[in-house]
Amino acid sequence: MFSFVGRLAVALLVVAEVSYAEPSIRDNRDGKIYKAMSSGSLNWFTDNLSFQKKVSFRDDGKNAYYKQKDWSASCPEGSHVPDIQEWTAFSKDRFTGPRKVSNVKSFAGKTRGFYDLADATRKIQGKDAAYFAVNDPNDVRAMMLDIKRGNAKLVTLPPEAVVTVRCVAERDLYAEKFVNRKEMKLTDPRDNQMYKVEQRDDKLWMLTNLKYSLSSAKQCLLEDTTFCKKFGRFYTYNDAKKACPAGWHLPDDGEWRDFQKDRAKLNWDNLGRGGCKDWDGYCNSELTGHYWSSTSIMKNTGRSWEFRRQAKSIDRTDQNVQKGLYVRCVTELN
Repeated sequence: MFSFVGRLAVALLVVAEVSYAEPSIRDNRDGKIYKAMSSGSLNWFTDNLSFQKKVSFRDDGKNAYYKQKDWSASCPEGSHVPDIQEWTAFSKDRFTGPRKVSNVKSFAGKTRGFYDLADATRKIQGKDAAYFAVNDPNDVRAMMLDIKRGNAKLVTLPPEAVVTVRCVAERDLYAEKFVNRKEMKLTDPRDNQMYKVEQRDDKLWMLTNLKYSLSSAKQCLLEDTTFCKKFGRFYTYNDAKKACPAGWHLPDDGEWRDFQKDRAKLNWDNLGRGGCKDWDGYCNSELTGHYWSSTSIMKNTGRSWEFRRQAKSIDRTDQNVQKGLYVRCVTELN
């Protein structure tokens, strides 16, 4: 179940909460909050798990280590210990290429080595690398991260080995974009304005014009804030490029072409109203709607897409960057 609280979209789980836009996971069993990072379809803990009830061993630095038998029950509900395939995909994404050494160091942090509880001396082993639990029912495995070389590989550990745990949780791509999937509404975290959205292929589009205030009533038709509520706000080209919420952007010409390719599905009464703000006045607010594209071909101009309500036609032109047009934001579901 998802709800939107304050200025953050929060995924409510039985035991864990995931917050956006910067991923973090709260373990409701003890209140601890773990930083996370996104990779593929998963959010990965970047902090070591520290759930006391399942800890098998703590070293002198009070770092938590877990036995394999406790791994599956150690992560907060809604998250799990990553398996071989998940670790392999993550390693390919993060620990290859010219930045692999710095990425390994960053992800591992101060984590080093593992302990074998069968060894009475309790001396740390493999202290030049970090070892993280891998969910493999057939063996005691860990992902070893070589700190010096930036290498990552699966290794088999002794049966009584204890290692650190990094949990993973499925990403909710809608919540990351501040969208309530059930209602298909975007809540702009900057001012709590809500916008209906729709999915077109792998993108989400706002269905109403952006209302986020960058200046004053001069952004409104006839400089009347009533029209800002009705039609949204006018933006100059440069303002339009930075007006969308985090994770959203001003569509380029390619995205606008995809948006209007099936004209039978367009809501002309919605798109073809509000006009524009010109040098000496305003465009026809009842028959046309003008929208910025992020594409710019000529100096001091930006691409405009004009939707004509009655004619059910579309015109693409180049407009001076100081002209006031509307903004529809778009985002990718990835």
